[in-house]
Amino acid sequence: MKTLLRTATLCLALLAPAGAAQTTLPVTPAPATPAEQSALTRGRALIADFYAVRVERVWEAFTPEVQAEWGTLTAFRAFREAGVKTYGAERRVLGERTFTDAGNTYYVRSATFELDDRTIWAVVVGFDSVGRVNLFGIAAEGEQTPERVAQLRK
Repeated sequence: MKTLLRTATLCLALLAPAGAAQTTLPVTPAPATPAEQSALTRGRALIADFYAVRVERVWEAFTPEVQAEWGTLTAFRAFREAGVKTYGAERRVLGERTFTDAGNTYYVRSATFELDDRTIWAVVVGFDSVGRVNLFGIAAEGEQTPERVAQLRK
């Protein structure tokens, strides 16, 4: 299952640099806990670094297990650079949310990209209890419909 998840993530995670990204995020309600606030802040920063191909910062935040799943920093950088060419820049952030499950806190960002504006992509960053990234994945949520967007907490 982990191999399938990694393969799907590798195929789907080729996203775009932040330089052309939308600068205004949708209004996100205040996260429920300090851990969720931290996940929101750090998740946004790590995704901005990833989009801008500053992958060293993202790599350093990974747990050793997540680094092992991606292989090497060189492979992770090549993966990201391929994404820049394939999908273009993030165009529109449709939603963000944070949640906590089984001691881990997650940040999910739903967005569209310039070279594939019909598909909604979900970037998921999971943080362990000490703030290390223990999950990093990107997957297509499907075509744009309201029920497929990371819903904002009300």
